[in-house]
Amino acid sequence: MLKIAASTVNEILRLHEFNTSASEIAKLLNIKKMQVTAIIAHHAMKSLSPTVQSPLRVDEVSASDLERAESTIKDSTADEVATEPILDTEIQDSAESEGILIGTDSEYNDLMYWTPEDTQDVPNPHMMIMGESGSGKTYSVQCLTAELAQQDIPSIIFDYGQGFETQELDETYRSYTKPKEYLLGEDGIPLNPLRIFPADAHGPKSVATRLSDVFDAVYALGPIQRRVLIDAILLSFERAGISSENRNTWEKQPPSIETLQTVLEDLSGDKSYPNAKNAVGLAARLTTFFMLASFSKDETGWSWDRLLGDHDHRIHILQFRGLEGKTQRVLVEVLLWHLFFFLKSKGQSQLRMYCILDEAHHLSFRDGGPINTLLREGRKFGLGIMFASQQPEDFSEAAYANSASKLVFQTADPNLKVSKFLASKCKNYDSPNEIHETIAVLPKGEALFMTRNRGHKVKVMDIQRRATFWGAK
Repeated sequence: MLKIAASTVNEILRLHEFNTSASEIAKLLNIKKMQVTAIIAHHAMKSLSPTVQSPLRVDEVSASDLERAESTIKDSTADEVATEPILDTEIQDSAESEGILIGTDSEYNDLMYWTPEDTQDVPNPHMMIMGESGSGKTYSVQCLTAELAQQDIPSIIFDYGQGFETQELDETYRSYTKPKEYLLGEDGIPLNPLRIFPADAHGPKSVATRLSDVFDAVYALGPIQRRVLIDAILLSFERAGISSENRNTWEKQPPSIETLQTVLEDLSGDKSYPNAKNAVGLAARLTTFFMLASFSKDETGWSWDRLLGDHDHRIHILQFRGLEGKTQRVLVEVLLWHLFFFLKSKGQSQLRMYCILDEAHHLSFRDGGPINTLLREGRKFGLGIMFASQQPEDFSEAAYANSASKLVFQTADPNLKVSKFLASKCKNYDSPNEIHETIAVLPKGEALFMTRNRGHKVKVMDIQRRATFWGAK
């Protein structure tokens, strides 16, 4: 049965004292009118009889209770209460699945839920997680992805910080989610970053623009070296018989990353090429990438469809260990673009998967990049993003604005960046200083959970206790 938080009860009674109707209160607090009338009735009964005690559960208020309390309820809501007896079926309806369990309210011990699929509650399904090292971020990601798995929503974890190596994961987590690991740094990636997607309106030119942007973001190429890379990509397509001007050629097998390396080396030695010296410098800078990044021309070994349809494994961990930092970042962005175009090709959808990006300081939230694009557009195609990092500065303004829910563990926040943003969105905290004082001293495993423009101090429930709700493996 649904238990109502004491803070919510107080707010209902306060609004009721100002003659706010039950319907209006329910709308303001995002709860059902039946719950509002039950609480008002319970309060009225308590004033009549001292034997009525808190804490309040909605199922404790019967239709007869309402009738006895009716005469004490203000005229503004009395008619609504009298015409809405609380039936058993309504009580059961109110107790149906609340969403994704976060944990318990630190003050009142009420269960706290996250509702990423309810677009009336939250404008997007994305979750931002932040907190100092050791505060509980990675463990909370395990908890949330395990909850998603119980609701048959798969998660794909991009693990470039080795925080999700399967042998290090909680045993109960492994038992209930059966995570599957992909050693991309060791085995390579069976996809081609030079692939032309159906949404690439300009064919090879679209690919050249996208891939050069990725390398520019990671290696800070500058305008001339980026121009060289675009030339090399377009020339690679030409050698594969693919012309930007002839759409009929776009269905041919795209050039490989090895072809791109060869073309770049050829441009370095071509004295007639005006940017040959810059091509030499670019080829040298990308040597490690070409040496370590392993792509396959045959993409049959990689299928997002197969990952999403694998009901035996609802957690998929993409491991990037064994690759140096810049190579990791390029591969992450290539994969995210690949994922975006896959989802776009599937069309608009309700929530169907989560992408988990830990250690966000490794990521680029730049305008036009894959993460920014997924944050802004992923919701339409059924994608939720969960991203975590230690410092408030690791996230962009777009990341703050496009993540409707946030889980903030102990964070120093010396410049009040997080506190100011949360205060501007949070109805039940009066000032940035109040939020700052809260998040600066949170114990390990506790966080300020913000969703639906309200903040709640929560203790993240451990996986072993969660498992008691999940049933048999």
